[in-house]
Amino acid sequence: MDSRKIEEEINPPKELYAYHATSSFAHDISMPYLSYFAVRLGASFELIAWIQSTMNLLPNALQYFWGWISDTKLVRTYWIIGGSILASIALYFLSEVKGPYEILFLVMLYSVALSIITPTWSALQGDWMNPAKRGSTLSRFHVIGGLTGLVGSLIAVYSVYVNESDTADSFRPLFAIAAVATFVGGLILIRVPYRDPDKIEDVQLSDNDKQEYSDTFRSFVNAQAFYTLNMSLIWPLFAMILIDVLEVDNMVLVAFSLVGAVSEMAFQPIMGRIVDRVGPLPVLIMSRIGFAILPFIYAFFPTIEVMLALQILILGPCFSAFLITQNALILDLAPNKERAAYFSYYNSRIGITTFFGALAGGYLAGYLEDFSGSLFLIDSLMNFALIGSSDQTWRAIFTIFLISGIGRSIGTIPFLKLRMPKKYPGSIYLVDRLMEFRMFKRR
Repeated sequence: MDSRKIEEEINPPKELYAYHATSSFAHDISMPYLSYFAVRLGASFELIAWIQSTMNLLPNALQYFWGWISDTKLVRTYWIIGGSILASIALYFLSEVKGPYEILFLVMLYSVALSIITPTWSALQGDWMNPAKRGSTLSRFHVIGGLTGLVGSLIAVYSVYVNESDTADSFRPLFAIAAVATFVGGLILIRVPYRDPDKIEDVQLSDNDKQEYSDTFRSFVNAQAFYTLNMSLIWPLFAMILIDVLEVDNMVLVAFSLVGAVSEMAFQPIMGRIVDRVGPLPVLIMSRIGFAILPFIYAFFPTIEVMLALQILILGPCFSAFLITQNALILDLAPNKERAAYFSYYNSRIGITTFFGALAGGYLAGYLEDFSGSLFLIDSLMNFALIGSSDQTWRAIFTIFLISGIGRSIGTIPFLKLRMPKKYPGSIYLVDRLMEFRMFKRR
């Protein structure tokens, strides 16, 4: 069999791109506004933390079961179709809620659906990828998803524009549209042909090599879990800082998400080509460094203009790099027949840590908001920020931002200790120099 034939056999069918397009559209038209929707309905710091934490925990923690199921039982597409139907039901009822506590229940239902879809979808993508072109193939998926997500974001802008009052009603149609798109996306996968993982050529490894791949994967998961624990501390705070501290209207809320989505999409092709050249690990390290800088800038320059600029200059490229590298790295390390199980193990660990991180961030912010005593160091540092220390809500957010930034900075170090068994032809000079520091070398 010639190489051209092999290329044709593992070229992703157009239905996979169509599913990713509808899935991204449904996500980008609705989920970026879930916290804003809840805040407009009167949610507190603590309730936002529970909603955010539930979205982190359940879609990921339940994957360990569904990943094993999708590797061993039935065709992968069947599980995605079933999960899409369940998700569409949850999204429709989200558009009808009257209070913030109803959102929490429906988020649980939606999370169960995601736990079925996510590891199965990642494994299905891996089944149809050329290992030498994973970066560019993943970037193609994300560019297509980014374009349809952009359409969803523009529809969100229109929905907010025609509903001039800054209420929850501006966001209700978005969840209903997402429900329809999710349902249709699941049905598209009926046309995807079955590809048996047992018949996909796998890399032949010795027992020692298999152990090295397994050890690297576990080290990567541990490093990522600690890092995302610190990242998730500030996730429940964005809706509060935009609405309660900066007092922006619904149009600016939508623009904030739209700018980030456009930036992420624009950087996808670049990141894909870089990953194919140097491998996923160096690009992932660069994104970890970028994400470590963000909380400090948020803390000391809390203006909507700065936050919009950061969406373009840091969050967009770093998030696009993260989306490609995490999948590419896991696919490099996972055996073909265990891909869904590897993704589910990874996502389960990350889901648990981000659940506790977001919950801790929300509750700590709520405690600090009510705390009237002196925090000398924090109050002194806030004198250098653009918002004064007299605002209790802002002081709580400022403190969590600093904690998150310090934790992320420390959490970058374990990534510098990783060594990928699979070799790539290129490298990133800065990352090479960082990884050569004696303090980072394995003993």
